[in-house]
Amino acid sequence: MSTPTLQEDVALSDKKTSPAPAPVSAPLPGKKLHPLAQRYKRPFLIVAGIVSLIAVAIYSYDAYTHEETDDAYVTGHLHDVSSRINAVVTDVLVNDNQFVNAGDVLVRLDPSEYIALAAAAQAQVAKAQADVDRQTPLVAMRAYSPDDLDATTSTRDVDLAELDLAQLQIDYTTIKAPASGYVGRKNVETGNRVSSGQTLLVIVEPELWVVANFKETQLAKMKIGQPATITIDSIPDKVFKGKVDSFSPATGNEFALLPADNSTGNFTKIVQRVPVKVVFDPDSTRGYENRIRAGESAVVKVAVLEPGSKP
Repeated sequence: MSTPTLQEDVALSDKKTSPAPAPVSAPLPGKKLHPLAQRYKRPFLIVAGIVSLIAVAIYSYDAYTHEETDDAYVTGHLHDVSSRINAVVTDVLVNDNQFVNAGDVLVRLDPSEYIALAAAAQAQVAKAQADVDRQTPLVAMRAYSPDDLDATTSTRDVDLAELDLAQLQIDYTTIKAPASGYVGRKNVETGNRVSSGQTLLVIVEPELWVVANFKETQLAKMKIGQPATITIDSIPDKVFKGKVDSFSPATGNEFALLPADNSTGNFTKIVQRVPVKVVFDPDSTRGYENRIRAGESAVVKVAVLEPGSKP
């Protein structure tokens, strides 16, 4: 076996001590854009900036020319139908959600008790009238006191009033619709004994409108007759047209059961809301009459400054 020479030892030593060549790293992805992308990058940014400015301008213009609130609801004329006497229900002639016309019979009550009262009153009237007829010629002959005749006449008049009342109570046993509309909240059935003043059902008229509670700071440019758009939560795909009809004479807080007292020392100003009546455009609601219901939530936007007009 031969001994390594001096040149071989040096070469072997250099091979052991020299560092390994560093690996060539691959270029990081995304660092270099495609030439086509580089070409259109600047125009794209310019267009995006213009679109953003247009969007901001449209939003600002819309905010300046319109006032909007989601504190709004649909309402209408609701008639509580009540009994005017105490009686037993004999017939209920309507169902829930049924449409009725003004004057239609809704409920019938048992009139037996009031027919008996009317008969008794009629007998009292007949007796009192007979007394008046008997005493009148006697007064003329000075055989009877005029004061006694006046007392008898007064008794007859009272009996007549009781007869009229009994006849009215008989009429009250037939309960009719006070207006045309839909039957709601019906809580009467045959056999129930109802009391005077008890609500039996509610008639909701088909003509509805929206009450929008705008902040008082939103009313500066709002006027009667201005156009409005109405979106109802239950019909989100339809935008109804309408207009401002009238303004409440007081804020909603003034109609509260316990209005706020601002005379205290720790007063904090709170922006009040004013109910604004917004009516539907009849052409806009055509075909949706049965889908719009009183009490539904809505969003109202009023055009307080139409294009071309001055504030």
